[in-house]
Amino acid sequence: MKKPISKLFALGLVTSLALAGCASGGDKDASKTIELWTSWTEGQDTANAGLEQIKKFEEETGYTVNQTNLTYDMLHDKIVASAAGGNLPDLVYGLPEYVGEFQQMGILTDLTESWEAWDEKGNISDAVKAAVSYGDTVVGYPYEATVRAYLVHDSIMADAGVSVPATWEDVLAIGTSVKDATNVDAYGVAAAGVRSPQELLVYLAQSGATIAEQQSDGLYKNTWAEDPEQMQGAVDTFQFYLDMFDAGVVNKNSASYGWEETDENFASALTATYVTGNWLGERGEDYADTMSDVSIHPIPAPAGGEPATYLETKPLFVLNGGKNPEGAIELAQAIAGEEWQKAAYADKSALENVSTDSIWSTDFAALMSTGITFPPVTLSGISQNMTDSLGKLLQDGQSPQEVAQWLGEEVNKSLADSGELSK
Repeated sequence: MKKPISKLFALGLVTSLALAGCASGGDKDASKTIELWTSWTEGQDTANAGLEQIKKFEEETGYTVNQTNLTYDMLHDKIVASAAGGNLPDLVYGLPEYVGEFQQMGILTDLTESWEAWDEKGNISDAVKAAVSYGDTVVGYPYEATVRAYLVHDSIMADAGVSVPATWEDVLAIGTSVKDATNVDAYGVAAAGVRSPQELLVYLAQSGATIAEQQSDGLYKNTWAEDPEQMQGAVDTFQFYLDMFDAGVVNKNSASYGWEETDENFASALTATYVTGNWLGERGEDYADTMSDVSIHPIPAPAGGEPATYLETKPLFVLNGGKNPEGAIELAQAIAGEEWQKAAYADKSALENVSTDSIWSTDFAALMSTGITFPPVTLSGISQNMTDSLGKLLQDGQSPQEVAQWLGEEVNKSLADSGELSK
C-alpha cells in the first residue's frame, strides 16, 4: 500500500506545484493588465486614434489594456456602483463635475508625486492643473481641455435670410423664420443629461447669477434668496429657456434631449445653430455635406450681460481599489502626453504645445478668456438639481420665479449633504 500512496502523494505534489506555478503566472499576468473605461464616440477620429495608441502602448510596455467604452452618464453610475461593490477599474475617463464627488467617496488616487515626476507637466497651464486637482492634491491627468462655442450652419441661416444672433434677444427674434424657410430648427438646447447643467451654468453666468459662491469661512452657498440681483439673473435665465420654446426657436422635443441628440442634430443639419464643443469637428468626415458650412462664434448673451463660455478640463482618474495603480499611472501619462494628444486630441489638447491651425482649434481657443467652471465642490447633487430645474420649467410648467427659488434652495441642500454649505 505504501508504494501506491507514495505515487499518489508524488502526483499530488507535482500537481500542486504545477497549479502554484499557474497561479503565480496568473498573478504576474494580472499585474500587467490595466482596466480602462473610456467615454468617446465610437468610430470617430478620437476613438480610432485612441484604439491605435492603446495597441502601441501595449506593444511598447507589455501591458494588456482591457478597454470598455461607456457614455459619461453610464460611466459615472457604474463607477459609483463598482465602488460600493469593491470592484473598481484602474483608470477612467472623467468629467470635472466628478472631482469633488469622487474625492469625497475616497476613490481618487493622490497623483501629486507622480505629477511632479512627469516630464510633460511643464506644458500644462496652472488653470488646467487646478482643474484636475482637489485643493493642493492632484487627482487626475488632463486628457482634454476645451471651451464651448456657438456653432452655426452658415448656408442654412443664409437661406433663411437670418443673421447670426449675438444676444438672447437676437435669438428670440428669429422666431419660426428659420424653420419656416428651411424646415430646420434654429437653435439647439440640451435640457437633459450631463450637458444640461453645463449649458445652464453658462447662461446663468451671462445673466449675473452664480450657482454657488465661496464665503468667508471657505465653504460655499447659493445666495440667490438674499441677493435680489442674482435672483433676477436666475429668473431671467429660466425665462430665456421658456421664451425660446414659446417662440418656436427650438424644437419642443429638446426638453428631453441630451448631448447625443443635440450633437447629432447639428451635425446632420437638423438644427441650424448650437452651443457645443470642438469635438464636433470629428463629424466632418461622416457628415461632409452638412458640416462644410460651419462657422464658430461666441455664445449669445443677454444684452448688457457678461460674455461667458464653459471651460471643460476632463481628467483621467486613477482609482483607489484598482488592481494596477502603477500601470494606470503609466497609461494616464501616455494618454495625456504629446504623442497621444497629437494623434487623438490635437484640436482639444490640454498641452500648450499641441494645437492645429483649424477653426476647431484657433476659433475655440479665442474664447478661452471668457471660460468659467463649476465651483470646486461635490457636484453630483447640484448637477442633478440643475437638470431637474429645467424639467420643472419645460415639462412640469412651473414658472421661472418658482424654478429659480427652488433651485437655489436645492443647491444649498446639496451643499449641506456634502458638508460644504457655509452657515
